[in-house]
Amino acid sequence: MSSVTETKTEPRLITLELKWFSVLAEQRGTRKESFQIEPGVTCSELIDRLSADFLMLKKYRDYVRLAVNREYADPGLQLQDGDEVAFITPVSGG
Repeated sequence: MSSVTETKTEPRLITLELKWFSVLAEQRGTRKESFQIEPGVTCSELIDRLSADFLMLKKYRDYVRLAVNREYADPGLQLQDGDEVAFITPVSGG
């Protein structure tokens, strides 16, 4: 009789470098931080998840733009390990 042992492995996480600007940086109390999340998450999903814990981001959800690796990113872009994700709020000038 043979037995099969099931091995549980924890899901591999990717690490992102989050960069905050403007009012988001002020409210967060930092301009950058590392964040771990499971692979395959899109820019839009990242904002949704962070908005649950960071109410200021939720407030600006419809206005914030993301730049991934210093280029504006589509909401459906899948994030990769080591990506730099910048949260940019609208600015006004005069």
